[in-house]
Amino acid sequence: MPVVDLGGRRLTPCSPEKAQQNVQDGLAILRNDGVLQLNYRPLAHRRIYRQVQQRDGWICGWCQGPGSTLDHVIPICWGGQTIPENCVIACRSCNHSRNNALPSTFIRWTGLKPSHPVIRHILTHESAILDRAQQSLASRPLSSCVSREEAQIWIAFHTNPIERVQPTPVEEPLTRVKNETRAFSEYFVP
Repeated sequence: MPVVDLGGRRLTPCSPEKAQQNVQDGLAILRNDGVLQLNYRPLAHRRIYRQVQQRDGWICGWCQGPGSTLDHVIPICWGGQTIPENCVIACRSCNHSRNNALPSTFIRWTGLKPSHPVIRHILTHESAILDRAQQSLASRPLSSCVSREEAQIWIAFHTNPIERVQPTPVEEPLTRVKNETRAFSEYFVP
């Protein structure tokens, strides 16, 4: 089935089952001409990633090691947006172990002292920025979402306003690294 974004740009086609699921989830509409039109801007994510990568290089904003993933300093599930002012390049280890933790919680877990200006700014004003992120999530349109995940959070937030649930802050980080595993830098020294 043909798929287009909000601007009418053709995207990768999908199966009728996938199209039906997107419509049921509120992520798309099925137009009269049989084309599935997404209610968010998925290609904008790539543009933001390129902008952040150009600003940060391939350096993790958290540990200053090599990084390649886009990390939301205020996580999407807390109302954070995919904008350069909320994103940094991160290594997979920091991005995955951080999961949906707020920056102050992640720093408490790891003892890291990030120097990245975006992270430092958000840490300094975390409470106020978190409040603004929640207000923004409540007021911005679905069309402002730049990823499927962001659109799903938006829909859940607006569908169940009485039962809004924040992620439970965990006390210990989630990790995929075994305790007996040695640090990458012990094996490979630049």
